[in-house]
Amino acid sequence: MDIMEKILIFSLCFLLFAKAVYATAIDVKTAEEMKIDMTSLFLDDSSNVLRFSPEFYNTGSIAYKARIRVDILNESDLIFAGWGKEKVLMPGDKENFEIYWFSGSKGNFDFKMKVYFGNEILEYKETDFEVKESVMPEDVFEIREFRTYNDFIIFDLYSKEDVDNVIVIPYKYTPGWIFEQEKLFSMKKNETKLVVIHYFPTVWGPKDLKLAIVSNEGKYYKEETLKLEKKTGVAGFIYYVIDSLKMLLSWRFS
Repeated sequence: MDIMEKILIFSLCFLLFAKAVYATAIDVKTAEEMKIDMTSLFLDDSSNVLRFSPEFYNTGSIAYKARIRVDILNESDLIFAGWGKEKVLMPGDKENFEIYWFSGSKGNFDFKMKVYFGNEILEYKETDFEVKESVMPEDVFEIREFRTYNDFIIFDLYSKEDVDNVIVIPYKYTPGWIFEQEKLFSMKKNETKLVVIHYFPTVWGPKDLKLAIVSNEGKYYKEETLKLEKKTGVAGFIYYVIDSLKMLLSWRFS
């Protein structure tokens, strides 16, 4: 066998070996992980309208939707459960979430927080805090044209005064249901704004819902119990068309 034949055979063996190594390499896949970490938690307790604001970080390799829930406890009694809005977190994304709670009195309380991501739940340990401020609020709001649909409620909110940081907080509602909160920022005196609150029932049925409207760090406050009842038939269809147009116009000019 001359030198050229040896070089040819060596080259062919090298190419076959390199191809086998490459094929093995591309078959190796990184394991997919669904993970989430809380990077920070801010609690604004400067008034009796408390804001819980954690930041979560998708440290895994799978995208998912996430939302948080904060439970407020007085000793061992659950007195409030608040749900944040659902957000999409792609791998590497960080998002801030917000939940508000109005405390009608000073005192020491506990809160615990859960984050729901994908079909997983991560619970954080119970933490105590103190409400140091309490004011006697004034009612300057009116809830008008309240209506219920399969997954949202809608109404007009009227204010008798200039108000800042208006927050709509669903309170007592059916356990197991999810009711999101809504923040309107500000309203002028005698102004009316459209409010849409999304909710997610388990098995729907006519129920009671307590809504709280709060602004100006607790200076203005309204609480009202409303009946969740859906319109049916021709009237229900007409109301749905009207409310859909109202939402479209509200989003367009907001």
